Amino acid sequence: MTGTSSERLFMETYEINKQYAGIPEVEEFVKNLPTLFETQGETIFANGRNMLKTFKILAGHPILEKVVVKRFHARNIFQTIAYSTFTPSKAKRAFQNGLLLLRHGLDTPEPIAYAEERHGGFLRHCYYLTAFTDAQSVRTALDVDFNKPLAKCFAQFIAHLHQQGMVHHDLNFDNVLYQPFSNAQSSIPDYKISVIDINRLTYHHPNRLTLTDCKDDFVRWTDRKDLLQYVIEEYAKARGLHLQSTLDEVLRMKAIHDRNWHRRKDFTRKLLKK
Repeated sequence: MTGTSSERLFMETYEINKQYAGIPEVEEFVKNLPTLFETQGETIFANGRNMLKTFKILAGHPILEKVVVKRFHARNIFQTIAYSTFTPSKAKRAFQNGLLLLRHGLDTPEPIAYAEERHGGFLRHCYYLTAFTDAQSVRTALDVDFNKPLAKCFAQFIAHLHQQGMVHHDLNFDNVLYQPFSNAQSSIPDYKISVIDINRLTYHHPNRLTLTDCKDDFVRWTDRKDLLQYVIEEYAKARGLHLQSTLDEVLRMKAIHDRNWHRRKDFTRKLLKK
């Protein structure tokens, strides 16, 4: 469901997942998100630009009992102009990408709605509303503990993502969540992998997606060589790729990325000293 509201000084554009569009409490909540976000909810994350809060929309409902709202704020005037005119907002992209992931059998907290708050025609804030999840970041379990069964599930998730023609583009460990579940057919622990911060995700024709196209999903999540090698080998197996050539290519891209990253950091430090 889509709609607009001009009852305030700003305009709100919103879209609700058709699964929830017929629930009056959801539409009322979404239409009033700017006011509700300022005055209610429990903050679970804030970094100066973006903020996450939890809310209760409908008591007793399996999804709407507890939901998460992320509020995005443009970094600068150039982003404000872009998101206000010709570029979809981060919230709209996250909403559409979330539905896309679920359609392709890839997990992310279920999208419920997005809303855009405008003032004088310019985007002020945008909001992405999803189901709550208690899944944990894989950071400690992978980067510190090197949980191999989890690393294999992570590799298979990336392989499935790319086989479906999608690239996340911000696949760091804070954006990858996991939940263990029992598998009666195996004594090896199994895990459900999901991703968040999906507004940068892009979709391509699956048969035209190269390793270079997927570069961002390989180079940002670890500096542990043993973990990186294991995940890439399992990724290659899942996609039926040649193990050594896949590993060599990913390590080459990782080395270039790290070298460029350190150069940027060194340049920034030198500027700050002046």
